[in-house]
Amino acid sequence: MVESKIKKSVLSFPIMFQKTEEIEGTDCRFTKVKIWLMHLGSNFNGSVFEKSVVDDALPTLGYIPIVAFIENNRIGEKDCSDHRYIIIKDDKGIRRKYKGVAYGVITSAVDNNAHYEERLCDDGETRTFLVVDGLLWNMFEDSSEIMNRDLIKNQSMELWDDGDSIKGYEDENNIFHFTKFSFRAACILGKDYEPAMINSTVEVQFTVSDFIKDVQSELNDKFTIFTKLVNQKNNQGGIEVMPKNTNFSQTVMEQFNDISTMVKQHEVIKDRWDDNVPRYYLKDIQDNEVIVVDRKNNYQFYGFPFTMDGDKANIDFSCGVRKKTQYVNYKDGTDIPEGGFDFGKHILDIEETAFTKVNEANNKLAAAEEAKSNAETNYTNIKADYDEIKPKYDEFVLAEQARLNAELDAQKDAEFAKYEVALADVAEFTTLKTRKADMTVKEIEGECAVLYARKNLAKTNVINHSTKPLTAGVMDDKETEGYVSTIYGNIPITR
Repeated sequence: MVESKIKKSVLSFPIMFQKTEEIEGTDCRFTKVKIWLMHLGSNFNGSVFEKSVVDDALPTLGYIPIVAFIENNRIGEKDCSDHRYIIIKDDKGIRRKYKGVAYGVITSAVDNNAHYEERLCDDGETRTFLVVDGLLWNMFEDSSEIMNRDLIKNQSMELWDDGDSIKGYEDENNIFHFTKFSFRAACILGKDYEPAMINSTVEVQFTVSDFIKDVQSELNDKFTIFTKLVNQKNNQGGIEVMPKNTNFSQTVMEQFNDISTMVKQHEVIKDRWDDNVPRYYLKDIQDNEVIVVDRKNNYQFYGFPFTMDGDKANIDFSCGVRKKTQYVNYKDGTDIPEGGFDFGKHILDIEETAFTKVNEANNKLAAAEEAKSNAETNYTNIKADYDEIKPKYDEFVLAEQARLNAELDAQKDAEFAKYEVALADVAEFTTLKTRKADMTVKEIEGECAVLYARKNLAKTNVINHSTKPLTAGVMDDKETEGYVSTIYGNIPITR
């Protein structure tokens, strides 16, 4: 196995956060989150994590930060963004600087509850996820408001790369297999960024599982009271509502969720868009039958018998019976026992909460669509103005350039004109004028000055060679033939 360094592009992997509870229920400084850090096997980043390799990296989870870079997203609302770096130059040279901010921390290896959970993904495949607990600091209002507003946020884990922390090899299909790595951070992503690991999502209070968490205590207590009171009525001739072969210790909602997962995992088919989807999804549970919707058979209803063995449901998918919907008159006159849990009202409350969230989302979508329409209109108007102005601008640019060229040409001619009389008979001057287009005004001025100086210097040399010896104006009494003696020496003279 050949070991190689992994490319930078595969150092970020999606995880997810799930708001679970306030610390000890009273400490409002922190929010405890459940992070679906990564799944085993292959991912969309072109790499593979084996369980043994992830197990070796678990000690590096302790005290790594939960980070994010917050800015406005494409619809103008404040949101988390991506792994944000900038390029800077300082006394250390040109380098990448990380701009993300720590908004929380994954606690120590002893306290972070790192473990594996199975999850059915949207493509119909069940994957094993590494799950870990973390803390978000509520003192940072921006991050807290975003988490409480969106409830579900995608994440991307970051790996430490100091030259020796990451090791692995590439197979014949260019897939990178990790053999060693260390965790560095967990980065919260915004709505504009999709995770690379499928279904790395966070289930907060708006999802079904979190509604169950919110009412778990209420369900346990009130459903127990309700069942007890109904059983008391059964002993007085009432109608038995629980299957005789049902023996379970879970709450109804937990049982319903488990059976729903089993139904979805039973078989995967291709839909009209060629995506992998579960063939069945759970519709209801009646007596000893699981009622499902069959995507493969025109979304018809089928019932499959089931039994409970402790907390485990056994569904017989080989004995499906097609079902039809029947409407019957509701029997009034029987009130819910005092203290009993009104499940229908609770579902109605859930629906109202859901509708409120959907309406808020629709309003945001409408605002985004209006902003998009306005932007498109503005762009159309600007583009029309641009198309009208551009020919005029191009014409102006050409005219201005022609004016500047004519002005420059006139300046060059003026420089030549200064020397025309003095250098008309100089051949180099005539040659110089043919190079006018390739020269600047300063270059023409310099070249003409040099030619002018050379011509005048030549005239001076001719005059000096034809002049007779000069006669000194200061003499003394001593005179020799052809010379006069002065304080400067003997100077030749002419009588």
